Amino acid sequence: MAEQPDRRPLWMVLLPLLGAAAALWGSTRLDGGPGSGTGLALVALAGAGGAIAVGGWGRRVVGALVAVAGLLAGWRALAADGAGAGRWVALLGAVLLVVAGVLVVRLATRLPTMGARYASPAARRASGDPDGDPDKDLWDGLSEGRDPTAAEVEDER
Repeated sequence: MAEQPDRRPLWMVLLPLLGAAAALWGSTRLDGGPGSGTGLALVALAGAGGAIAVGGWGRRVVGALVAVAGLLAGWRALAADGAGAGRWVALLGAVLLVVAGVLVVRLATRLPTMGARYASPAARRASGDPDGDPDKDLWDGLSEGRDPTAAEVEDER
């Protein structure tokens, strides 16, 4: 039986990103919050999607961009006028964003990636199928446009 991959690093990254998005968005609804919270909340959500969708160096770039966005959010929160609750909530979101970005960079190799079903057929063939599953070959043929009911006759076009 194959061992299941450790999902803990994924949640260690996603929870701060989602928390940062909620805090940054919520800071715009409170007194004293910087006006850029909604845009930075969308950056946090995009970072969550990017951390899942890409791998390797791309994931590290996503993590670095998220950390830079967190630094920008922190700078905006500290530069905001007033001492309302929105400023402190935005600062909390900024800290969560920086922490999440650093975690994405550090855990880039341990985070799970999207499955092979999302890869192109050429990429799946390049990776090889160790099982040699005939049903998979049939489905791949359908994906490539081959009719399994037609006889293998050479096309004369």
